[in-house]
Amino acid sequence: MKFLKNFLEKFFKLSRRSYLGLDLGSYALKVAEVSLEGDRPILKGFCQAKTFETAIVNQIINDQFLLSSNLKNLFSNLNPSSRNVFLSLPFELTIFGKFSANSPELLKEIEKYINDELPYKIEEVYYSYFVIPEKNEYQIYYLASKKDNIEKIKNILSELGYSLENVDGDFVNIHNFLEYLYGPENKAVIDLGNERIKIHFSNKDAPVYTRELFNLSFKNLKTQVIEELKITTDMAERFLHNPPSDSRGKKIKELYKDFFKSLVEEINFGIEIVKSKYNFSPEVIYLVGGGAKIPGINSILFDLLNLEIRKIDIKNKIGVSENIDPKYLNTITTQGVFALAAAIKEFI
Repeated sequence: MKFLKNFLEKFFKLSRRSYLGLDLGSYALKVAEVSLEGDRPILKGFCQAKTFETAIVNQIINDQFLLSSNLKNLFSNLNPSSRNVFLSLPFELTIFGKFSANSPELLKEIEKYINDELPYKIEEVYYSYFVIPEKNEYQIYYLASKKDNIEKIKNILSELGYSLENVDGDFVNIHNFLEYLYGPENKAVIDLGNERIKIHFSNKDAPVYTRELFNLSFKNLKTQVIEELKITTDMAERFLHNPPSDSRGKKIKELYKDFFKSLVEEINFGIEIVKSKYNFSPEVIYLVGGGAKIPGINSILFDLLNLEIRKIDIKNKIGVSENIDPKYLNTITTQGVFALAAAIKEFI
C-alpha cells in the first residue's frame, strides 16, 4: 500500500506539470500545451481556430454559447493531456499602472492605492501586483481586470471539463517569456493583430507602456485591398501574405508602403514617449501576430527604423514535440506566441 500511495502521489504531481495557454481573440482562438520533462519545457501541441462571428466583440465575450462551441472544437482538435488552463488576457481588458512606496509589505496601502486608481470598486476586479526595489523606495506595478468577463471564461471552461488556474496580461506574459529566451533587455513587441496594432514597451525589469493604434490594423488594410481589387475576403487575406506577381500584387505593395509609413511614425512616436517618460529606448523589436508573417516585413522595418528586428526562436530553450511540423513553428511564435507564453509561465 505504501508503494501504491507514493506512486499515486508521484503520478498526480507529474500530471499537473503540464499546462494549456489560452489566447482568446475576436478573430482567432489559440491554445498551446507545454509540459516539463526533467528540467526542460516541451511544447507538446498547438491549435488555433477562427473565432465564431459575434462570439467575442472587442475582446469582450458577447455570446457564451458560441464561444463554448468554439472552445470545445479547439480542445477536441488539440486533444491535450492537461486540463489546467492559463489564460492570456488581452491588454484591452486590463488596467495597468505603478506607484512608489517605502515598504513592499504595506498591503493595505497598496490595496488603497489600487482602489483609488481604478474606475471600479476593488471588489469588482481581480488584481495582482509585483514589487521592484529601487534605491530607497519600491516600485509597485499592479494589474487589474473586471471579474465578470473572467468568470464567464472560467464557467465555460468548467463546463467543458477544464480548470482556469491562472490569469495574466498578455503583455506581462510576453515580457517574461522573452526575458527567459534572451535575458533582460529594453524591447518593444509589436502585435500586428487583425483588429488593431499594439506596441508593448518593456525595460530590463518590467513592461512599462503599451500604445494602441486604433486606426491602423490589418482589418482596415484588408478592406482596402477588397475595395481596390474587387476580390473576396478570403482572396484578400491570401494576397496580403503572398502578393501575386501581376498588377494586383503591385497595388498591394503600394498599399503596404502607405501602411508601413504610418506604422513607423507610430512606433517612433512611442519610442519618444518611453525615452522621455521612462528613460530608456528599445534595443530590439519583436514582431508577433498574424501580420508578422508578411513577406519581408522584418527587413522593411529594419531599413525604416534602424533597429534590430528579431524573430522569436524557441529551440535553444524549449523542446518541440516531434508531432509538431518544424515549418509550423513560425506560426506558433508569431500568431500563437501569447498562448505559448501563457502555457510556459509556470516553468520559467
